[in-house]
Amino acid sequence: MLDALEEKHPYIYQFIFGEPSDGIAMINRDMANLYLDLSCDVIWVFNSVFGCLPEFKNEEDLVLGHLSKIDAELKSLTEEIPMDEKFRTKLQKRFVNQSLESKIQLNLLQYLESEVVKYASFKSARTKAISITNNLLFVLVRLLGDLYYSVQIKNA
Repeated sequence: MLDALEEKHPYIYQFIFGEPSDGIAMINRDMANLYLDLSCDVIWVFNSVFGCLPEFKNEEDLVLGHLSKIDAELKSLTEEIPMDEKFRTKLQKRFVNQSLESKIQLNLLQYLESEVVKYASFKSARTKAISITNNLLFVLVRLLGDLYYSVQIKNA
């Protein structure tokens, strides 16, 4: 499964095994390993529910574009980041709409969060990485949801 992902979707693979994993590892190596394990679960769920993701032309631009949009939407949710209020409102509405339209599986997100919390509870040093691990798993689920949704729209 991972070999096929790396071959057909190197930028999604890089998102999982690259900087996000490294960022978590800087806080706690165990939680980085959990992130990688749970990312495999996410890939498996999406492949099982929606089928294999087809290859995209310009996948790098597509993945980076979706990640940039998700990043802006997430930043709009906090008042700590200065932003024009009309723009913030627009991004927040987009975040809600895109989350619903991309068919993010709430049960999947709940499962991931419970697994992260449960695993972290075994060692107190892991608790520092709970938030970043959950956030990056959310971004992965959202990214895959967006990509699968865009494929469904093209095939409709």
